[in-house]
Amino acid sequence: MQDLLDQELDRMDKLPKQGLFWVELSAYALGINIAPRKRSSKHCRLTLIVVLLVNLSIIYSLVAFIMANFQVSFETYVEAVLLTFQLSVGVVKMLHFQSSLEASVQLVHSTETGQVLKSLGLFDLDLPRKQDLLRSLRSILLDNWLIIDRQVMFFFKIVTMPVLYYTMRPYFQYIFDCYIIRDTCEMTLTYPAIVPFVKLGAYEFPSYVVRFFLLQSGPLWCFFAVFGFNSLFVVLTRYESGLIKVLRYLVQNSTSDNLVPKHLRVRYLQCCVGLFARIANHHNQIENLFKYIILVQCSVSSVLICMLLYKISTVLEVGWVWMGMIMVYFVTITLEISLYNVSAQKVETQSELLFHDWYNCGWYNESRDFKFMIKMMLLFSRRTFVLSVGGFTNLSHKFLVQVFRLSGNFFLLLRNMNNK
Repeated sequence: MQDLLDQELDRMDKLPKQGLFWVELSAYALGINIAPRKRSSKHCRLTLIVVLLVNLSIIYSLVAFIMANFQVSFETYVEAVLLTFQLSVGVVKMLHFQSSLEASVQLVHSTETGQVLKSLGLFDLDLPRKQDLLRSLRSILLDNWLIIDRQVMFFFKIVTMPVLYYTMRPYFQYIFDCYIIRDTCEMTLTYPAIVPFVKLGAYEFPSYVVRFFLLQSGPLWCFFAVFGFNSLFVVLTRYESGLIKVLRYLVQNSTSDNLVPKHLRVRYLQCCVGLFARIANHHNQIENLFKYIILVQCSVSSVLICMLLYKISTVLEVGWVWMGMIMVYFVTITLEISLYNVSAQKVETQSELLFHDWYNCGWYNESRDFKFMIKMMLLFSRRTFVLSVGGFTNLSHKFLVQVFRLSGNFFLLLRNMNNK
């Protein structure tokens, strides 16, 4: 028979989770099904192959434009370089998460269903105020899911802005040229690229329409890769911080006479120790899944921020429309790298607070077994839960500042080299 907490977790599993829904849908659009219990994986492999081929063809077209204009000026092809980097990172992410699909599915399933908290044995104890304890844990978990949904959907809106710009720009440009200034009535490409084609008499293969919509799809693939996989990290790490909050609450009340009678405190604390071990295992799974892809993301984001700063310095004389577009793109890239560091910092901060909760729970008046477990947990909790960047350094607010500082130094170097 399920205990009260397991039943509550089953009810929470059936609640709508808007943020996680869009994360799963974005990954599914790329052919990566991280929620197979909800959607069929029948055509995912074919979808992934098609998406990869389309992305590689767009990258080839952008590189062709860069090579054709390499001797002109950096301002001419800087936008193509930005898009090349963004699409390339998307391709790397797709290949990485496809190769780690089983780990991704397991983490998503564990997060959504609350597997870490199930069969904990806490509510098998004869606690006098089980309903009060259950209400407190439910409140912590529901509030945590609300925070996850707000953060993910905020990022969704930010990432949507540059995608809408690139998708709609050709149509507004056509209306402006054809009906306002009445100069030319030709549909321009979405962004600077040279798509190879073969001309057979009066016909082109692929046709201009096919080439146009091929480039039109580029921002969509960027959106799915940027939003889907980055937001997946936010969901997993924010959920982990919520689990640590649950553990902190349990530890804080481990010596409460109202919630835990004295003869049950050793068994109660054993449940807390077991939960700590589960959270540590959950954390290691997240670390192994994202460790190297975060290194790629941080490296490329540094380059992108540098180039965007350079682009901003060059469009100041062009107009506020271009400036607005570049600023939106700049905010998106900045938020993209910030999400990793802010979410990881949240986990680290909660684990640091957990160490203090172990010590401040009033253990010095308890039994020898209780004291022994507290001492062991103080040793284990001394090492906080951190997420690394490829094993070189840790994600944190400090590392985020270092990334911005490095991008600024690259920007100054690039500007000085171009002035010469």
